[in-house]
Amino acid sequence: MPVEGIPGLCFRPGRAADFPVVLAIQRQAYQLKEVPLYGPDLPPLKETVADLAREVEEGENFLLALISTQETGERVVGSLRYHTEKEGWLHFGRLAVDPGFQGRGIAQALIRALEERHPEVKGFNLECGENSQENRHIYEKLGYRETGITYQIPQGPICREMRKAR
Repeated sequence: MPVEGIPGLCFRPGRAADFPVVLAIQRQAYQLKEVPLYGPDLPPLKETVADLAREVEEGENFLLALISTQETGERVVGSLRYHTEKEGWLHFGRLAVDPGFQGRGIAQALIRALEERHPEVKGFNLECGENSQENRHIYEKLGYRETGITYQIPQGPICREMRKAR
């Protein structure tokens, strides 16, 4: 489904063949945006294809953002992971956009695409690192609000939960 304002942008579920490119984009994006805030030992920088395969077996899903043109074909430019929680909320994370495509609204478009694809859930939640002001701003623009819940991610930053109800 093409997105207005971003020529050639479309979305599709991720599959095992996409895991290497998902990891490459995730590493590049986290290296650029998160390592300066939290240091080099973040879990997203250490994940492997086997880790992603295990997550899929445990119920995790992937949504990919792609730019598709006649000249270059289809190119993955962003991804996020998600799963439905038992309370009927959809949790997403590991949102990453290829650094060469950042600043074009792709992260927001990915979140909107996820929301549109899941009308059955009560709402959406995520964790945002407490120092990640740029990311928090994106989520707030889309209607997400902090819940007041704060916790430490193992080997990661202190995070704040954000939610958006339907």
